[in-house]
Amino acid sequence: MAKTATAKNEIKSSSVIQFAGLEFSEEDCIKKATDAVKKAYKGIELETLNVYIKPEESKIYYVANSDKVGSVDL
Repeated sequence: MAKTATAKNEIKSSSVIQFAGLEFSEEDCIKKATDAVKKAYKGIELETLNVYIKPEESKIYYVANSDKVGSVDL
């Protein structure tokens, strides 16, 4: 008889950044960046998204698909 692997429980997590009286989640920042990419580059198929959060500037910077760059307000 072969052993069957049992599925491990997936860990649910969240991340919240607090800075100078501001509070925002990583999830919200990714959503804002994704929406900004889709608005700025209509019709793009989003394959990768790197997000850089700069709370001291109240900005979220992004690089999509290695060559599409931009920012959105935090």
